[in-house]
Amino acid sequence: MQAHDHHFKNLFLDFPKNALEWLLPEALQQYGNLQKISFIRQEPRKRRLEDRGLVLDMPILFTFDNGQILLWLVEFQEDKKTFSIYRLLRYTVALMEQYSDVLVIPTVLFTARRQWKKDVRREIECRFGNRLFFHFEYQLVRIIDYRAKDYYHTPNPLLRILLPKMSFSQKERKTVICNAYKGLFDLVDRRLF
Repeated sequence: MQAHDHHFKNLFLDFPKNALEWLLPEALQQYGNLQKISFIRQEPRKRRLEDRGLVLDMPILFTFDNGQILLWLVEFQEDKKTFSIYRLLRYTVALMEQYSDVLVIPTVLFTARRQWKKDVRREIECRFGNRLFFHFEYQLVRIIDYRAKDYYHTPNPLLRILLPKMSFSQKERKTVICNAYKGLFDLVDRRLF
């Protein structure tokens, strides 16, 4: 894992509820109050020793008031060329097997600050006639799709920290960085800052 991805991983360790509020706000509405947040092991069990590990950056287990549990996966990708929907599918299925009573929502967060010429594959489907045998998709989030100036005053510290990864013009750079630091200073505990 590259150094910048390590920093993103730490952000989600520090702000898991803020991440949930940002990327999956309907979970809080549908499942009630959040009771507990757990970080689970990163690598699912291998079927054979020689199998390549399927490492995902941040599996987070959310437990809600009504007893339902949501397992949310986030894979950080700086370079979309290294992303594989098939690898994500294998990991998702392995976790669904391991946590059979949990709703697994795969989410891929792309952090590169550049526009795409070609999109990544977003779903896999196997259909014959009017029968659907298999369907897989994931929640795709590209930071560059967010305009930094729209989040200068958000109360979500995670979004304030991510401002420099969002879309902005070169002349806004100083303002974006100042707002990111100010948001972090205003919204988080001094030790964390």
